[in-house]
Amino acid sequence: MERYLDQCMHSLVRQSYANLEIIVVDDGSTDSSGRKCDAWAERDSRIRVIHQANKGLADARNTGLDTARGDYIGFVDSDDYTLPDMFSTMMRNIWESEADLSIISYERENPDGGIYSNALFGQKLVMTSEDAFKYVNMHGYFYVVAWDKLAKKELFDGLRYPLDAEYAEDSPVTYQLLDRAERIVYDSTPLYRYRMTKGSQSHGITDKFAQSTGNMLELVRKKYPQDEPYAAYGHLESIVGTYNRIVLAGKRKEWAEFERFARIRLRELMPLVESAKLMSKGQSLQWRLLAVSPTMYGVMYRCYKRSHPEISAH
Repeated sequence: MERYLDQCMHSLVRQSYANLEIIVVDDGSTDSSGRKCDAWAERDSRIRVIHQANKGLADARNTGLDTARGDYIGFVDSDDYTLPDMFSTMMRNIWESEADLSIISYERENPDGGIYSNALFGQKLVMTSEDAFKYVNMHGYFYVVAWDKLAKKELFDGLRYPLDAEYAEDSPVTYQLLDRAERIVYDSTPLYRYRMTKGSQSHGITDKFAQSTGNMLELVRKKYPQDEPYAAYGHLESIVGTYNRIVLAGKRKEWAEFERFARIRLRELMPLVESAKLMSKGQSLQWRLLAVSPTMYGVMYRCYKRSHPEISAH
């Protein structure tokens, strides 16, 4: 990440909210990133650098959590950057709303320099946990990523990122934060810039996110039953997104068990989602085709992707 690190650090030290503790975790870098981190720490006393053997993103996040002395916790990935008023906006929203958790929106910066966002403009929501489990499973609001949130430190008590997840390590922790927070504020102003690099597009296939959304569905059923259709929709979307990557990788045989699981879950949960009118007719037909004929679905999805390569697997 050495080519992106300076821009990331510039964006942090220049935040309009200056009362920051900036913990930089060098997770076993083999390029010049470690030296760059140390140079930044010499320039700004708010920066603390931790060098550790490479253990992965989840462990790096946990190292930061174990080290942090501040009252609030936020995350920034080293290939991304923040706009100048990100943390001042999130803190102001916390104070004004008396919230435990503040969420903002982001824009995706594509490799060709294009900018993309699907967040609904002008949204400012103050929510309970029940509300949050509705909106996190709807398009146009917020996601289960770590880096668009600022949380009271005590929400992380006894909570750490799972070390067995190479990807999608954010989601189980995010769902716990939404459940633990008594009041949550969401602001759709896009103040985080997520850089889509070749590395971020080449994630391997994993069923961890589908497992996480399955756990989220069970939590919602027990504690927020009114939100069950939304949770079911989010769970099915994670399953179909995973299956789409399996199709594009040509690995249906290796993932035959997951294919069976996907078809069972679609048959179980689609009536609930459809009755709540949470999906378009086109999406309903797409998912029903997968439930009935994975082979035909795979042929049609590959054709679709050839015609629309810019659209991510979902």
